[in-house]
Amino acid sequence: MDLVARSKQVILENQAASGAFVASPSFEHYRYSWLRDGTFIAYSLDGVGEREGAERFYQWTVRTIEMHREKAQSVIDRAGKGEAIPQSDLLHTRYTLEGEEVHAEWGTYQLDGYGTWLWGLSEHFRIHQPEDLITQFKPTYTLIAEYLLLLWKIPNFDCWEEFGDQVHPATIGAIYGGLKGISTFLEEPLRRVIDQELTNMKEFLLKEGTAYGHFSKSVGNPEIDASLLWLHVPYGVVEAENPLFRETVEKIQSRLLFECGLHRYPQDVYYGGGQWILLSGYLGWHYSVCGEVEKVRELLHWIEDQFDEQGNLSEQVQHHLLAPEHYDRWVEQSGQPACPLLWSHAMHLILTSKLNLGGKKISV
Repeated sequence: MDLVARSKQVILENQAASGAFVASPSFEHYRYSWLRDGTFIAYSLDGVGEREGAERFYQWTVRTIEMHREKAQSVIDRAGKGEAIPQSDLLHTRYTLEGEEVHAEWGTYQLDGYGTWLWGLSEHFRIHQPEDLITQFKPTYTLIAEYLLLLWKIPNFDCWEEFGDQVHPATIGAIYGGLKGISTFLEEPLRRVIDQELTNMKEFLLKEGTAYGHFSKSVGNPEIDASLLWLHVPYGVVEAENPLFRETVEKIQSRLLFECGLHRYPQDVYYGGGQWILLSGYLGWHYSVCGEVEKVRELLHWIEDQFDEQGNLSEQVQHHLLAPEHYDRWVEQSGQPACPLLWSHAMHLILTSKLNLGGKKISV
């Protein structure tokens, strides 16, 4: 089986007519489109020559955000006056395939997806130079840039839909990467504001987002989390050689990596706290930028070993569970773990692209 072709097939077959990517077609709770997942999926398509699929996703996101422009503008206006913004007033992090809000009990209010979206959109612009879309989408990405500039420090749910009362360095990293990427395409007054706020974000992360010599899961919580890899790739808050980041990677490898499968964080109990295929992809991405090609190959080989007989990659695998006593409870409650997960297939494509490029960035 050509696994690269299969990953492309899984992704493109699960792109709705609207352009949205369903997170997982077979898992009831994931039959929506997340900005975070979808942006990495679109980026993976850009890396393997599937421009049309990526562009259709960005067109859907622009239409969706514009559907909720009044809500975003109200937040901007009030936050600009110094008002505290309750989470219930924030834009949602996931939508139906038609762009409607999803009202659920878990993790609705997240900012990392919007930062990721700005980052991915800016990468798409740099790769393809679509002057028509750069102009057409400008009101929308300007709106989101202004939105994130005012909100980046407020507590909100992390990328795992958890801990909504905390501030998460990985989330700030996503906002940093998004604002830095999209600033090239914005007008000069706003670019100056972004430049200053990027400095503030980095200073905040270095001061408040660290503990015991490494970056922390959240402000005030010194635990480790695999999503902290994002501070290097793809968002570029720090270089790989940064001492705090080096120690972060060492902690991630020593506490969360088993063979080549990476766990989310030490206390994870979701489906027993298995190994997330997509996280192994981010670790490989980090290694690719560092020029450690053999480690990239090992991780890519492990990911490809996780394809099931139908050619699907799941969200997580159960070879090594952190909390095995919780696995059956989750199966009884929600069914088998999500499979296929389009984000996993996206990270397979991204890591394949990075290996083929010798660690060079896709963007030009």
